[in-house]
Amino acid sequence: MSYTPKQNQPSEDITHLGSYIIESRLGQGGMGVVYRAIDKELGRPVAIKVLHPHLLRHENLKQRFRREARMHAKVMHPNIVTLLSLFEDETHMALIMELIEGEDLKAYLKSHPDLSLEKKLSIAIDVLTGLEAAHHFDMVHRDLKPANVLVSNKGEVKLLDFGLAKPEQGEDDLTQSGATVGSFRYMAPEQILNKPIDARTDLYAFGILLFYMVLGKLPFDASSNGGEFEIMEKQVREPAPIPNKLEPSIPPALSDLILKLLSKSKHSRPESAAVVRDKIVDIMAHLKPVPTKTRKSQQSSSSNVSKTSIILPPPSNAEVAQQWIQHGKEKLYRFWLSTFPKLQKLFSGLSGIAFLFIALGALVIAVLTMAEKTASPYPQKTSRQEVKTQTKPALAKKEIAKMQLEQPSNKQTKTSKPLVAKQSTKTVSKPKKEVAQAKKKKTAQTKKVNKPKKEKVTAPVLLTKQVRYTVTRSDKSKALPSDKHEFKGGNHVFFQKSFRKNSSKTHRVISRTGESKLVFDQPQVISKIILHKASVGRADFSKGYVYLEIKPANGFTWKRIFERKGDDVDIQVTINDIIKIAPLIQAIRIRFKSTRPITIGPIDILS
Repeated sequence: MSYTPKQNQPSEDITHLGSYIIESRLGQGGMGVVYRAIDKELGRPVAIKVLHPHLLRHENLKQRFRREARMHAKVMHPNIVTLLSLFEDETHMALIMELIEGEDLKAYLKSHPDLSLEKKLSIAIDVLTGLEAAHHFDMVHRDLKPANVLVSNKGEVKLLDFGLAKPEQGEDDLTQSGATVGSFRYMAPEQILNKPIDARTDLYAFGILLFYMVLGKLPFDASSNGGEFEIMEKQVREPAPIPNKLEPSIPPALSDLILKLLSKSKHSRPESAAVVRDKIVDIMAHLKPVPTKTRKSQQSSSSNVSKTSIILPPPSNAEVAQQWIQHGKEKLYRFWLSTFPKLQKLFSGLSGIAFLFIALGALVIAVLTMAEKTASPYPQKTSRQEVKTQTKPALAKKEIAKMQLEQPSNKQTKTSKPLVAKQSTKTVSKPKKEVAQAKKKKTAQTKKVNKPKKEKVTAPVLLTKQVRYTVTRSDKSKALPSDKHEFKGGNHVFFQKSFRKNSSKTHRVISRTGESKLVFDQPQVISKIILHKASVGRADFSKGYVYLEIKPANGFTWKRIFERKGDDVDIQVTINDIIKIAPLIQAIRIRFKSTRPITIGPIDILS
């Protein structure tokens, strides 16, 4: 743990703590004071968080402090500050943690005002990786903010201050007493309203953190006359501003992700930190490098400036259409967030009218997404290829016509025969044979060279990256074709919430069945399917099964191509020769039965 001390002054109240010599005060919070100290026994610098003396009179707070140490000790991760030990005597309680030389995220952003978007997203990925490690142990941080994110002098990013962390399924003494804990500028609505929280509560705070990193300000803040209650009211009721409308340079995908993270309902947010991290990695992969102009280039001639400005081509009609469609979706999304609560109050007893508005909104969004797909630039690429193939015969005809014009007429050839000397016939005939042999060798060489090209064209291709399809799941979750999912290089965890409720020993574990189905818009030719994973990890799978089935284009029944009972799939399975079973396939589905949460995917569908 580390802060860069603003005032490197020795503490007045504490000079030593056991075998630790206090050097300076690093910071202070509601729970205690953080000091920089030296471990006399090991001769290393450490950070010590000492509980305030007046809080030691309350045994429940001391218990909470011990609980923080136990929870923190479970997590050993490069993106989380390491807890070394717990110190306790008659007058003091303290956490001994590693000392990291650096500054918190807020100070780091101030000292690096020209930080690139790529670097900011890289820091965000490290924060998500640390959250993912904490969530793996069912820990919710509850106080994620820039002050609790450290950036070391070596560029490492670490999370600290798990003083408010609690288990998802455990009890908390502060929330039981009705107190709201955390920093209200980063609180999720369910945290403000003292409702049940989970990992998605931290993702809301991460959304505000990401908003602050990208735009340099918070999405919800108080006016001149307001205070923290005004901010809390906005957190619960007011929709978040659209990031790329405030700053057009922000990629639309990043803007949409921030809005999803700041959804008022935790069920509308991404399901885990791993999902958000994968999306940010994908956004970083599509970032376009921004050309930077130095002072020398600005002082160069106007001709050089014009050359650099012509490098980027103008946007195509498809890109302009996509921008307008994206703008319409954002307008509709914001209008819907502001209007729906009013409609709920107005038509609280008329559920049919509310359902009608929901259906209309879903229909408009579906139409816009379909229009966005049709406006993609891929059809233009295929049309250009078709134009190239169509122009080849025309060019060949022109070349033949030129050759015919250049060749002499039949009359001229007949009259020219007597003029050729007999002695030159032998010398002329030899080069013709040599030319013919050379042509044969060239054609043979070109055939040999072209062979590997044919193999590359016929190599298997992942269909879900090229054709249109829809994915439906039995748990009613959504899988967008643009995102990673179980049929496109990712995976999905089924029954995660259901089995957590029945995880105690008093409840009987019940087997559950589910499925994930992919339906192509048009029948496809499939050569093989690779099932990488359908596993419950190390849990018992003796009562479960996994079935992989296909639906032919002209058939109504499903054909089972793979089944496994009593054992999950942890090593990839390849099903070949699918063309022999069905030349054209309309849909593919995987069915399963499990007594534990099961991870499905990736499932590669190859043409």
